[in-house]
Amino acid sequence: MLEIVLVGLFGLLLIGPLLMNIVGPFIIWRTQKIPTVVQFEPLSDDTFYEHCSALAQGYDQQLHDAGFAALGNSSMHDTHTNTYLRLYWHDVLKLASTVVDMVGANQSTLSYCELSQKYTDGRWLNVSNSNRSEAYPELPIKQSFHFPDAREVEALLALHRQLRSKVKREVQPVNYLGDQGFDEITLFLREESDALLAKGLLKPDIDANGKRSLTLYGAFVMTWRSVWPGRVIATLIKQRVAKRWLHSG
Repeated sequence: MLEIVLVGLFGLLLIGPLLMNIVGPFIIWRTQKIPTVVQFEPLSDDTFYEHCSALAQGYDQQLHDAGFAALGNSSMHDTHTNTYLRLYWHDVLKLASTVVDMVGANQSTLSYCELSQKYTDGRWLNVSNSNRSEAYPELPIKQSFHFPDAREVEALLALHRQLRSKVKREVQPVNYLGDQGFDEITLFLREESDALLAKGLLKPDIDANGKRSLTLYGAFVMTWRSVWPGRVIATLIKQRVAKRWLHSG
């Protein structure tokens, strides 16, 4: 009798992940679209602080203490998520940073800090403390590393310096922000969408809202990377790659 109960409980535990991995991609395929041509609406400081979490405000203060200057605030909205962003630039380091508050339906707020640097080879090096794995696969336009345990901006800066010395030793950073504000992020999102298109994850047409639809293949890839067990596997792989780079000669 106990064995039957245990098997039944195990079956119930598997039903959720199975449904998410089998049915989920079809739901994502029909409902989700990827921002391609983005128009960032400026937000005042007061409006940003009204929406952002205490953790995001803490990152804001740490970035100012580290010598970053705020360039502006904006937001993005889709059917499931409201995202609030504050953009910074460090003129000496030629380094950008973004504080992000992502508020999703039926999900806890995701707050994180990301350091971004573009190089003369056209690629970006991104280091963040987001605790969520990316839904996108590896793309040729960027190298992204996540360190969820690096809760302080100084720790992220140290990790970025280490990775830059390993990953980007033969190229130089470019002064890609300056007074351009969110224009560079707009360009990056278009390049990211084009890279996903080249991998067969998106359809080429851009709708009136500046978004591209997923292909069915793209929906399966992004679902697998966002739910168990794919999310765990993708996260472990990313962590292993990051550690390998940090400890490489």
